[in-house]
Amino acid sequence: MKIRNFFAIALLAPAVALAAPASKSKSQPKPAPVESQRSGDLQGLEVGGFVGYETSDFSGLALRLDAAMPFRELSPQVKLSFVGSVGYSHLTYDYWFAKFTSNVFKIVPAARFTIPVAPQLDVFGDVGIGLAHIRASWDLPYGFGSASSNSTNLMMRLGVGAWYQANPKIKVGAMIDLDPIFGNYGTDAGGLGSQTFWNLLVGAMFQI
Repeated sequence: MKIRNFFAIALLAPAVALAAPASKSKSQPKPAPVESQRSGDLQGLEVGGFVGYETSDFSGLALRLDAAMPFRELSPQVKLSFVGSVGYSHLTYDYWFAKFTSNVFKIVPAARFTIPVAPQLDVFGDVGIGLAHIRASWDLPYGFGSASSNSTNLMMRLGVGAWYQANPKIKVGAMIDLDPIFGNYGTDAGGLGSQTFWNLLVGAMFQI
């Protein structure tokens, strides 16, 4: 009888030893899943609007909508963003007795380089190239004549400005843009050739 008991214990011991870690592992709680650190596709996206004055031979009201997406830090002090702008300008030009009018629609993608200079103050520079669609017309008084023309021209943008961070979501600022528009500015409407416009704008950006 003692020999049988000895063999029974000897056979059961390995099973008990194997079962013990398994039961212990079942009793341990599963580790909590690590929260993903991946940013959303729109993380950091900013949208904003601007109003200002545009001037060259033609001058008048300028409106612009911007969307800016951070891209990377070029250095601890320089941040690169990509900016897409859609603009509209209503401009006029008086030459002797003739009055020129142009409505300009602009689409300009640009690179923006931002440098912080104070806890709530940044300065930036824009460099871009895009298209300007021009609807130009001119009129002479007393019905002596008129003409109109549409043209789409290549343009560039070089700009500088500054932002003030009003709160974590909103920043306000001002900028000066130089917008050269190449080609004949209004081919049939008394074309004036290439024009280089200065834009003085104020506005705000809102972080999504």
